[in-house]
Amino acid sequence: MTSTHVKIIVSLGPSSLDQQVVEQMASLGVSGFRINFAHGSLETWRRMVDLVREVEQRVGRPLAIIGDLVGPSIRVGVLDNPILLSRGDRAVIEYAEKSSGGDERVVPLPVRRFFEILDEGDILIMDDGRVQLRIVEVRGLSATVEALTPAKITSNKVVVIRGKDPGLPSLTKRDLDAVRFAVENGLDYISLSYVRTADDISILKSYVYSHGGRQGIVAKIENMSAVQHLSEIVKHSDVVVVARGDLGMNYGLEEIPFLQEKIVETARQYGKPVIVATQLLESMLENPVPTRAEVTDVANAVCQGIDALMLTGETAIGRYPVEAVRWLKKIIVRAERSCLPRKYPPKERKWAYAFSIVETAENLGAKLVLIYSIGGTLPPHIAASRPRPRVLVGVPEVGLARKLSILWGLEPRVVEAKDYSEGLAGLESDACRRGDIAFGDTIIKAYRRHGGNIVEIKTVTECS
Repeated sequence: MTSTHVKIIVSLGPSSLDQQVVEQMASLGVSGFRINFAHGSLETWRRMVDLVREVEQRVGRPLAIIGDLVGPSIRVGVLDNPILLSRGDRAVIEYAEKSSGGDERVVPLPVRRFFEILDEGDILIMDDGRVQLRIVEVRGLSATVEALTPAKITSNKVVVIRGKDPGLPSLTKRDLDAVRFAVENGLDYISLSYVRTADDISILKSYVYSHGGRQGIVAKIENMSAVQHLSEIVKHSDVVVVARGDLGMNYGLEEIPFLQEKIVETARQYGKPVIVATQLLESMLENPVPTRAEVTDVANAVCQGIDALMLTGETAIGRYPVEAVRWLKKIIVRAERSCLPRKYPPKERKWAYAFSIVETAENLGAKLVLIYSIGGTLPPHIAASRPRPRVLVGVPEVGLARKLSILWGLEPRVVEAKDYSEGLAGLESDACRRGDIAFGDTIIKAYRRHGGNIVEIKTVTECS
């Protein structure tokens, strides 16, 4: 398997809820799997977790699982049949859990707050910006809309009122249930949708910690408030996601490339991992080959220096989940041959130490950097420094290895040890055994001794 610096994360769903499919994707280099808590039940989510952990054992490599919360979104209720509208057609949105849909053209929406803030003339955006509806009339808990675009309205679709924040609580009851599931089933990250300020991140962290969890917290940047409070959100999060689908519903589509660049740059300036998601290879929902525009988009994201790319519908409901992964990897490999991501100067002492390790390795043309980390604080800073050589990270337990697996250029391995020196020795032996290093190679070993940070340059003289 050819490794890449930029990691691949995929969403699980009906198209990929199969051991053979998940194993094929992992064998192609997928490092993380996303469970979308907006869909499915506890039983489905548990099956997904079990599937990934079984495949992890088979491929012999740590795999991260990310649980994606619904967040304070407004969503269509349950429709027995899709509602199809042509431009100029009208439909009714009612406060309800479900409706028959179809020719009846009644859209259920079980969020009372939606109707309280709705005004005539408001524009509703759905389906990642492809559907636009104008409010013609509001009567209590009912509203008439006119389609400004052709529309296919189905169950559970997110609805955005352009320019309005509904002010819903950051965590719903369903979210709280999902967080408990994530903690009890050992997920590695919990992703919060529709983050508005750093306070939303703090609320989620407190709830996770109060239930005994230590999951990393992922902030999805997808609305105007998040963009306005971007720096504070980035500083309080463990990982940041450029959630382009909802960004496209809150801003004009022409703004998305520039918002992506801003979010990626801010995350990288603070040394935080950053993921780009949504519509990477959207055409592969139905086709076995991506479009030229999609290939260019993915390559540009790689050149921006992101940590990972996340496939959503392509692997959850698409017809070609494995082919989508194969194409994504092919694009990443080619892009990494031609562009080196910009390096950002470190903002703190721990990051400065990591930066010096990477700088030394690159100046010497080292083949490999070996790090042993007990607490997991150094490796993210190594990744943030965007090292060109391979970086093997030894850690004492698999949970930490899984968290590190989605970070740029890191190859985590579980090496049980009493201290840093023993851990590094075990990691070097493992690298020799796997053929990662050989006689004559220059390697860099970084560790702590007597409270100090040590960088050791070594030429391999024997490898058994």
